[in-house]
Parts: sequence; C-alpha cells; structure tokens
Amino acid sequence: MSVVQYKKYFWLVDTIRSAGKITKEQIDRKWSSSRYNDSHETSIPDTSFYRIRRDIEELFDIEILCDRTSGQYYIDDSDLNSRTKQWLLSQFAMSQSLDASRELRDNIIYESIPEGTQYLTTIVTAISESRILLCTHQRFDTDTPHVFYLSPLCLKVFKQRWYVLGTCTELDGTIDPKSPKMYSLDRIVSLELLEKTFKRPKNFNAREYFAPFYGVFCGNDLKAELVRVRVESEKDAMYLRSLPLHASQNEPEPCVFEWHVAPTFDFIQQLRTYGSKLEVLEPQSLREKFAEEAKKLAEMYV
Repeated sequence: MSVVQYKKYFWLVDTIRSAGKITKEQIDRKWSSSRYNDSHETSIPDTSFYRIRRDIEELFDIEILCDRTSGQYYIDDSDLNSRTKQWLLSQFAMSQSLDASRELRDNIIYESIPEGTQYLTTIVTAISESRILLCTHQRFDTDTPHVFYLSPLCLKVFKQRWYVLGTCTELDGTIDPKSPKMYSLDRIVSLELLEKTFKRPKNFNAREYFAPFYGVFCGNDLKAELVRVRVESEKDAMYLRSLPLHASQNEPEPCVFEWHVAPTFDFIQQLRTYGSKLEVLEPQSLREKFAEEAKKLAEMYV
C-alpha cells in the first residue's frame, strides 16, 4: 500500500474523530480542499469510501460507523479502553500535525525519539509467529555487546523509548535466570529473525504482567503495595489527576494520592520530579528512603 493511501486513511480518521459526527457531504467538502487530495477530486466516490472504511477496520481495528437516522459517520469509541486503539488514534492525529509542520516547521517542536524503531516490524513478526531472534544488544554501562537468543513476548513504549520483553537464552543454551527481561530497542546493535520457534508461556497477558508496575523496571521479585503521598498544592494535584501515574491511582482526600503499585526505580524517579512539593506518607520504608536522600541532598549544598 502506498504512502499516499495511508495518508488518506490518516486524514479520514482524524477528520471524523475531530468532528465527532459528520455527514458524507461534509467529508466531501473537507476532502475537496485537503492537501492530500492530489487528484483534485470534488468528493470521495461512494465505492472508494466504503472500501477505505473497510480497510481502516481491517488494518487498524478502528470502526467507522454510520448513524442511519442522521446520516452521520462517527468512530466507535465504545472500546477506547483498548490502549492499542488509543495509541493508533493518537498516531493518526500526529500524522496530520507532522504534515502541517512542513508549512509551520518553526512553530511546532517535537521531542527527539531514540533509535531502534527500525526493529519494530521484525519484533512484531517474531511475537506473532513465536520466532526466536538473534539479538546483539549493548547496554550503556558495558563496552562489549551481548549476543543472545531472544524469545520476545511483548513490546512497550515508555518515555519515548521502545522496549521488548523477552526470555534471554545464551548462545550455549543457558537461560538467563532473571528472564523475562526488558531490552531497550535503541541499544540493539543488530537483530536477525530466525526460523526457529519458541513455546510461548501459556496464558501470558502483557497487560496483566505489567499491571503492578510503572515504567519498564519489573520482575517476579517485585510486589505491588500501597503507596500514599501528599502533594503541596491543588495545582500539583491537578497535574496528577489529568495524567494518572498508574491505573490504580486514587485520591481518598484532597491532595492525597495512593496507588497499589510496586515501588520500582521508574516509579520512585517519577515521584522525585515533584521535589519538596510531594511528601511520601507510606510505606514507611519508602518514606525513610526519601528522607535519607533529602538529607544527602541538603548536605551536598551546605
């Protein structure tokens, strides 16, 4: 499928989603002045419109429905709890912004994204077909790349970086006892899709696996527990309400937040971004950890 065709799909999804509900006539008027309408069509032919809707549903699991009473089209948001669908919809909107930035390049600033996305297609194929990958990966704290067999289970994106969760098997057949582990795609030196397959763990569910965690630091030895904090002001509370750190987030009283989550490195680092505007209430071990770090920080500036 051509890039032009994909952009047409992006345009249609973003147009309908932005409008909420929109008639075919209104879509045609917008299409007639769209930057993607290279053929200068005055409308999208009905047969093409039907085919595009079908393709979008098959390719992206995004259903464009028609309200027969009003003749308006809309996107089925009934299952937007699907994070995959939410992510796809955001990518459609981003595609429109990226194209607009060609004309407004000095007015739209994007965060840089590390390397590694070139491996996404290979990893997705390996996951769907349960195929083993020959991976060469180099961590920041080592000078020598690590070559091993990777049995990938799922992908996750966190703070502009893509990660793959998988079981690591050394070239001599030894399985890493800490598997499964997370590997950052931007630290992959090379990746080869092998014909050899692996047996996927029965009933593995990526969403359930990551449920106790925030970020990418995870493992069977880390358990979720109640974490409670108090933020200094209503403004700080509004930030947490608008972008919850974890699905378990709750606010039992104003400016007090709690999560049932494993206090991993990523989660603790996120709490630290609030500095003195956030007080850890419990667990006591985490409160003491923050107190000790605050003491060291204060001594550093004496």
